[in-house]
This record gives sequence, structure tokens and C-alpha cells, in this order.
Amino acid sequence: MPDIQGPDIIEGRREFEDPVSGKIYYISPPNADDIRSADWQYSKVYTKSLVEGITTAAEMMDILLRRGITGPEFDQRQRELTDEISAKVALLQSATDMDEKQRLAEEVASLRGELFDWNQRLNGPMANTCEQIADDARLEYLTACMVQDADGKRIWEEYSDFLKEKNQSLAVRARFEVMLYLQGLDSDFWEQTPEAQAIKEIEETIQAQAQEALDKLDAEMKKSKEDDKTIVKKKKPRKKKSE
Repeated sequence: MPDIQGPDIIEGRREFEDPVSGKIYYISPPNADDIRSADWQYSKVYTKSLVEGITTAAEMMDILLRRGITGPEFDQRQRELTDEISAKVALLQSATDMDEKQRLAEEVASLRGELFDWNQRLNGPMANTCEQIADDARLEYLTACMVQDADGKRIWEEYSDFLKEKNQSLAVRARFEVMLYLQGLDSDFWEQTPEAQAIKEIEETIQAQAQEALDKLDAEMKKSKEDDKTIVKKKKPRKKKSE
């Protein structure tokens, strides 16, 4: 079961925006009844999946091992990518040159994407097991319980209301935000990675340098205009020759 203690939230609730309407909704911690009901939902869906012949996680792992999708080679490549990311991140955090920092940030982002794709060889099939299907149902149940409006009222009175939600963009976003909350992650956790922070620092440096250059140019233009005015004032009018 996921940890129900989310990250620090202002006034006990975290907010997110409906991608369609732009309306703000809030996440509130589940109470004991919500958790018990979500666990019961897990059990019902797990049993139903088992009766329907859907593979369990253990059975799926056996299948993947027999087909050579996972195993020693899979684990080795996973470790290699993880170690390579750690090494690149260490170099990134100690880099001072902006060009080098950008290069390393791009390499880390590329490696992280490669690791994600590699892990999908396992995570993809495992998503179709009894355990994962049941866990998804529990998450959806908790989402229906935890999402509120500004007045603290649940936007879905019942779990069935969530399942029948016509605004699927809202339902998907709410489910994602609740999942992050339960895992103790911030909504912008991807922006907190070392490579994302490095790219942000580079962009801020470039913007600061550009602004400094513009300010310098503006100051030079003002000075040039003032110098022109001074020259004009210093020029004396020529006297007309007497006839």
C-alpha cells in the first residue's frame, strides 16, 4: 500500500489545475475509512482479475525470464545505465563552464530517457498483472475520495461518479496528482532533477547576460545623445560679415 503521507502542503492541501477548464482543485489526505475502502476495492479487483485468468506478478516474471526479456543481462544493463547517470550527475554538479554544464545536462537527460525505455521492458508487461490492475483501482478509489473543491467538498461523491467522469482530462490529471502525493513527490518533481536545474541555471545566465548587454547598449546610446547635445551647445554661431 502506498504511503499516505504526502509532501508539505500549504494549509494541508495541494492544488492542481483542470487542464480543460483551468479550475483549481485540491488534494486532502484520506481518512481511515477511505483507506479501508480502497484496500477492499483492491481485494475485489484482484480476486476478479485472478478468476478471469489474468496473470499474477510472479507468473509474469516467470514468463519474462523464460523469454529472455528480463534476467541477468537486463539487470546488468539497468545497473550500467544507473551508474552512468550517477557519474554524469556528479560531473554536472561540479561543472562550472556553461557549455560543459549544458552538454552534461543533455547527456544525463538522454541517459535517463534510455533507462526509462529499458525499464519499460519489465514495467510494461507488469502493468497488466492482477496486482497492478488492483493497485490502479485502489488509486482511483483514493482519487475519488481525496480531490476537493475550494470549499473542501469532494468533487466526486462516490467512486462510481469518478468512473463516469466525462472530463477525462480532469480524471487523468487528478489520478496523476494523487499518485504523486501518495508517493511523497511534488508535482514538478521532474523539474527538480539535476539536469533540469542545470538547464534552468543556464537559461537564467543567458537571460542575465542578454539583459546586461541591452542595459550597456542603452547606457551607451544615452551617453552618445548627451555628448551630441554638449557638442551642439559648445558650437558658437558664426557672425555675419558687415557690408
